[in-house]
Amino acid sequence: MSSKRDKITRFKSGRFSFNDYLSVASYFKNESLDDDLKQLLKEDWEKAGGEGMSNEELELLLDQLHDQIHPEETSVVSRWNRFREQFARAAVWLLLPALLFGATLSYLGIKFYDDADSWAEIHSPIGARTKFHLPDGTEGWLNGGAVVKYPLDFKKREVEVSGEVWFDVVHDERKKFWVKTPFFDVEVLGTRFNVVAYDYEKTAEVILEHGRVKVLCQASNSEIDLVPDQQLIYNKQTRKMEKRNIDSKAYTSWKDGLLIFRNVPMAELAKRLERKYNTEIVLHGDKLKALIFRATFQDESLEEICSMLASVAPIRYQVHKRASQFDGTFDRGRVEIWLRE
Repeated sequence: MSSKRDKITRFKSGRFSFNDYLSVASYFKNESLDDDLKQLLKEDWEKAGGEGMSNEELELLLDQLHDQIHPEETSVVSRWNRFREQFARAAVWLLLPALLFGATLSYLGIKFYDDADSWAEIHSPIGARTKFHLPDGTEGWLNGGAVVKYPLDFKKREVEVSGEVWFDVVHDERKKFWVKTPFFDVEVLGTRFNVVAYDYEKTAEVILEHGRVKVLCQASNSEIDLVPDQQLIYNKQTRKMEKRNIDSKAYTSWKDGLLIFRNVPMAELAKRLERKYNTEIVLHGDKLKALIFRATFQDESLEEICSMLASVAPIRYQVHKRASQFDGTFDRGRVEIWLRE
């Protein structure tokens, strides 16, 4: 009973794991647990300031929950209407069926739009990586905080992205694949590539791992072709694009849970750590920003990475504690780094 109460409490607060979701969904599909659920309903009702419920009233409330989770079963709406006003203060329970209906999609970051265009969105939670599949068989990964939006009918192979997204596009000679960002569009036939388009960063990027892509810049009305192991960097302030040769695996390894740095300056290393850990990293001084690093990280926390960097370079750092908000969420993290004197 205690375990069920804890999981339902986390679910109602919105701070639940996928296992919590599966457990709560199973509770409302298992009629043998009705007595336990009625007890939890009664406790919540009384905590909300309501007077004691009769067993019949608890049955009606639980029936309403079951009915919304299993709409094919006999409706109890007419009986429920008599008690709708009386149970108004127990509204959080009335939200459970809707949450249960959408919880899997919400947890996986998928949102559907009920309009003429019929678009869908896939979101990746902050600090996580999320795999996705599109209707044409194209698949990929979203880095933390990234979003992919696409039409459900997918007659036009076109997606809109923000954040960092890696694509493995299915080849189709008849239909090109388009990636749209606020800064440039990417034209694809079939290939593996990475797009970086965060609103808060000064640059946006395309990194080609395999195949060929064409990048069309809206601001300059120019087109640039990329071949494997090339990176295109768009400067949002100057509206200019720069192409350079790189080791693409070092830049796309995040999808495999790795962070690979091959002789990169601290400024670039910090930017990639910011994306992964949703943390602002403040570098004090141009000399520090130019410091070169070569390293590979896997599954380490940001504080562990800072400690490792400090053990091989003359730097010191401070990790600021995240401030808690009234809704139980936390501010974006912040780390400051200095050169040791």
